[in-house]
Amino acid sequence: MDTFVALAFSATAYGAVLALAALGFLVLYKATGVVNFAHGDLITLGGYVALWFLVDVGMNTVLGYLAAVVVMFAIGVLLERLAYAPLRRRPHLTVLIATLAAALVIRAIISLWQGSTPQRLPSPVDGSVIEVFGASISGQRILIIAVSAVCVGAVVWLFGYTSFGRQLRALASDRETAELYAIRTGRISVVAWGMSAALAALAGILVAPLSSLDLNFGFSIMLAAFAAAVLGGFGNLWGVVLGSMAIGAIQYLLGGYIFQDYAVILPYIAMLAVLALRPQGLLGKSEVRL
Repeated sequence: MDTFVALAFSATAYGAVLALAALGFLVLYKATGVVNFAHGDLITLGGYVALWFLVDVGMNTVLGYLAAVVVMFAIGVLLERLAYAPLRRRPHLTVLIATLAAALVIRAIISLWQGSTPQRLPSPVDGSVIEVFGASISGQRILIIAVSAVCVGAVVWLFGYTSFGRQLRALASDRETAELYAIRTGRISVVAWGMSAALAALAGILVAPLSSLDLNFGFSIMLAAFAAAVLGGFGNLWGVVLGSMAIGAIQYLLGGYIFQDYAVILPYIAMLAVLALRPQGLLGKSEVRL
């Protein structure tokens, strides 16, 4: 029983982190139609910015985390101005390549700034452990689940009950018609890039205390988040959350009990299986192309 509880908490915490990262994908995709290949390096950069605030500036952990998220929002806006705005009317492939170039630039900047030696990000709950049904659960995992639940709820509210969310949904549904109704696509694009970077940073900041920061830290999280988004139905809010939780369960529960040697690749096998049987994802809508 204690093994199951420990694995269940690990699965939920991992799924929660993936949900944040995948929602960053979703916000940007709905606003611009772009899949950002720099997302993984933004996750990494968010962790390093938080580390800088905590170690070099001397902030306490909570303020350092918040400051890092704010800075990453600004970096997302800057990325929009440099890598997307000049190419707004170009083919999506061109923008895709621009985001890949941005990823390489971000990684080079991190390497010059922090080097390649792995580092650990402090946490406000360092060392805390909670006993649940005989299982010892890290306080960091509890923090991840709680913060992610609040953030996912905030994104749901933003999408469903605000003017920004309505405009974002209109853009995702029919960009040309939305522009005819004078929706300010430029402003929405700026906010979406900022939100995407902030969500990526938050995912990195929350999971970094459980591992270590290095140049490849965010890449695996980005891949798993992308798999979760595809699994749930790219473009569907609840599908992304469901896909993230499914990835966590597959990797930690199925991988922990049955396929221990293949736990890391199980989510991608599941993604390929879903794409083969239901290309639109679990909650995605099928499209008919003539």
